Amino acid sequence: MVTTVTLRPPFEYYWWVILIAVLVLLGGIELLVVALLRLYKFYRMQKNAGRPVIKTPTRRELAVIKNDYIHRLSALSDAYRNKTIDMRNAYQRLSIEIRGFVAETTGINVDSYTKSEIKAIGIVSLDKLMEEYYIPEFGEDIRSTGRDFLSSLNRTLGVVKSWR
Repeated sequence: MVTTVTLRPPFEYYWWVILIAVLVLLGGIELLVVALLRLYKFYRMQKNAGRPVIKTPTRRELAVIKNDYIHRLSALSDAYRNKTIDMRNAYQRLSIEIRGFVAETTGINVDSYTKSEIKAIGIVSLDKLMEEYYIPEFGEDIRSTGRDFLSSLNRTLGVVKSWR
């Protein structure tokens, strides 16, 4: 008695196996990418945790703020020229004005910040102005005799006018 056996080819449905393997592989890659993105986002949040967020006003808002502070600084200049305030008070008001300007344009209230905290924020122009104001603002009369308030005011006006 002769019997015939027909064998089926191995992996007759091999395309299903390949499809499942590809889907599993793609799912694994997707999970890896999502995990890496979350890790990166967490790292960035930790890195910027202590740094304040700087807002940027629109051009129109910035122009209004600039004009307001230019008028304030020119009134301060007039008051100093008319000798209604002394140099120490003029520097104190100048410091208040530039800090107010920075607060309105960036959203960061720098009124109580020290020079080192301002350096940490990274606003270079404010940092340099605060160093310039520091000695005459705090009434060190002997060291502030050679200071020229009007040139400091002009540098401040330059910072306000060129602010972006």
